[in-house]
Amino acid sequence: MPRRYLNYTTAWGVGLANVAQSGWSPFLIHECGYQEALEDWNHQAVDSPFWRLYHNPKPGCFLRFQGQEIPLGPERFVLIPADTIFDCCGPVSACHLWLHFTVNRLSGEVPTSPVVLSATPLLRLLAEAVIRTHAQPAGAARDQRLHHESSALLHAAFADWQLPETPSLPAPLLEVLALIQRAPHADLSNPFLAERAGMGLDRFIRVFRQHVGHSPAAYVLSTRLRLAGQSLALTDKTIDQVAVEHGFPNRHYFTRMFARQFGCGPAEFRARQHRRRGR
Repeated sequence: MPRRYLNYTTAWGVGLANVAQSGWSPFLIHECGYQEALEDWNHQAVDSPFWRLYHNPKPGCFLRFQGQEIPLGPERFVLIPADTIFDCCGPVSACHLWLHFTVNRLSGEVPTSPVVLSATPLLRLLAEAVIRTHAQPAGAARDQRLHHESSALLHAAFADWQLPETPSLPAPLLEVLALIQRAPHADLSNPFLAERAGMGLDRFIRVFRQHVGHSPAAYVLSTRLRLAGQSLALTDKTIDQVAVEHGFPNRHYFTRMFARQFGCGPAEFRARQHRRRGR
């Protein structure tokens, strides 16, 4: 029989294509962990180029951020944005569930401090499922299940977070932002990006700043540095490789820009990340 294809949207549903394009895109999960009793969970000035979600089923431990103590316990979850510096304080052994992940953000402001979420019944249920799966025998089937359950937990956490509305972006800008994220090594000069957006140079710079809040050059540099930081933390590529792959002409310029953004050079940044990962 001939197939009858229907429209993507109907009069009864809610179209979400614009949200998916202009808001928070899917998560890249680097690690999911659970330990019932972590000893000496005291770490000073923790900072990472990736996000974290923390949940402790038992009370007693806390985070310290800019002098403020944020208790961890069964009644709350804590989202920690990338590049947020905090202390882990463990006066008792830590019963600790954590997720390390990257948010592939296209637009919108990123918070600069930990976000505390109440442990709703749904969040508790999903966290308990992740913990149960951790107890299963190691293997591909367990890891696949952990990935799906961790993704569900993150989506539920972000659903409960009162995020500011992200305005819809013009389609040409969405294409440009996706290109910057996908190919940081490419020629991302203003004239090139303006041509990709189908705009004159002056209009492109004006529209970009209006919708994104930064000039194109500032946004490109920030994105390149953020992605380079992830590569330094999560791969063993040389600093020269990381520089070239993220659009920097040489290691010297990369180091200078990186230190201005992160407060230390790429080599020191990598060493600190590896020490915290036990490498």
